[in-house]
Amino acid sequence: MTFSSQFSSSALLVALRELGAANRSHLSWLKDLHRAMICGGAPNPADLLADAHCRCKFGQWYYQRDYPELRDGAWFENIGVFHRAMHDGARALLSKRNGGQPVSADEYDAFMDLSIRFKLEVSGLQTSIISKVCLVDHLTGVWNRNGLLHKLQQEHERMMRSGAACCVCMMDLDHFKRVNDEFGHQAGDTVLHEAIRFFNGKLRKYDAIFRYGGEEFLFCLPNAEVPDVVNTMQRLCAELAAHPIDLGNNGIVHITASFGIAAMTPDETVEDSIEKADNALFCAKASGRNQVCLWDCIGEPPHPGDQ
Repeated sequence: MTFSSQFSSSALLVALRELGAANRSHLSWLKDLHRAMICGGAPNPADLLADAHCRCKFGQWYYQRDYPELRDGAWFENIGVFHRAMHDGARALLSKRNGGQPVSADEYDAFMDLSIRFKLEVSGLQTSIISKVCLVDHLTGVWNRNGLLHKLQQEHERMMRSGAACCVCMMDLDHFKRVNDEFGHQAGDTVLHEAIRFFNGKLRKYDAIFRYGGEEFLFCLPNAEVPDVVNTMQRLCAELAAHPIDLGNNGIVHITASFGIAAMTPDETVEDSIEKADNALFCAKASGRNQVCLWDCIGEPPHPGDQ
């Protein structure tokens, strides 16, 4: 799955800011609660209601906003669980205090344990969001190179456990420098973004795209046999060449790409597979570009300077 099909970095940054604001509101709520418990002030009437967890500012943020970009892990769900439990505990403490009953140390410790666990879950979600933002290429929305080896290693291990095939494909946009030279770098950014949007719409949701560098991208294609990958890439190669990219005042342009494919194997490292795909890409470019080359079908690759 490409990063952009799940969430965008801009949406994650908005969610991170709003989570920070909601957490600050929670700290204010916690301060007011302790003041009421310790100093004898009047508690917030809403804290004595069964749905108090929905009425506080943090709860309003959590329950009234839809955050699909945050729901891919356990952090967000756990926050809801501990937030509600914490409010239930606060209501029990306040009810005892209002009824003139003493609060035992065990009851107070149980509430504080929930409060601390809630804080840890929020911190975990914040760290998770920051990690995702750091792993995405902000222009194209796909994974950047920082997480490439880790994620490919996961696929390699999955391949070894299941016995299913997995391929990697290096893709490079042909003559991309001409776009920048003729139309400017903003047009080049548009071409990169639109080209990856094209591939994102054609590949399977569990395939992964990484920006390897510049206009070069790596595809990870799990559960796919080599002949199927070759056929798919040949089809996409032709479809991309026919795909119009609108540059606004600069008109419509078409761009082609070259592809190098290599199969992952149990007895080779992920780095070996990437190198073979890269060598196959060199062959595709040296053979005229706008085509697909498979590592197993070629001999000694040309030197990169021969492109």
